[in-house]
Amino acid sequence: MLERTHRKPSRVAAMLCALLIGFAAWSCDDSSSRTLVYDDPVMGALLDSSMEELIEHDARIELTAEQEEIKRAALTPIPAPCCSDRSAYTCCCQCNLARAWWGLSKVLITEHGKDAAEVQAVVEGWIRDLRPQGFAGNSCYTGRCSTAARHDGCSGMNPNRIVS
Repeated sequence: MLERTHRKPSRVAAMLCALLIGFAAWSCDDSSSRTLVYDDPVMGALLDSSMEELIEHDARIELTAEQEEIKRAALTPIPAPCCSDRSAYTCCCQCNLARAWWGLSKVLITEHGKDAAEVQAVVEGWIRDLRPQGFAGNSCYTGRCSTAARHDGCSGMNPNRIVS
């Protein structure tokens, strides 16, 4: 005669919860969700730069007139994620989010020799990776300037106090 062993329901429920939590944590890992992938480790490292680092690039790098034109051509077609009635080139303010994509574009132009189309593609991908679900395009007008960019905000206005 076969004996049946019964597990206590609470033990099974605990194991099921642990599995679900583990799966949820695994599926929320955003390290592999980056849409921009480069074989070049330098470009990969640049795309993994923190917002602080990108803002530092914006403050540090001065563009020549020719380089500024590349930046303008690259960023003008991109709606600013925080104020989509403006372009990424002419964002309505100097918020930390804008400073970050300006810094990224400056590095791409000055240190990597990227042209306008390449800069545009990388900045669009960086914005998409920052908030994969997209931006509402109105955080500047709805009081979300001091909300983290990943929560559809501007990450603050002060480059010395980045909201993340």
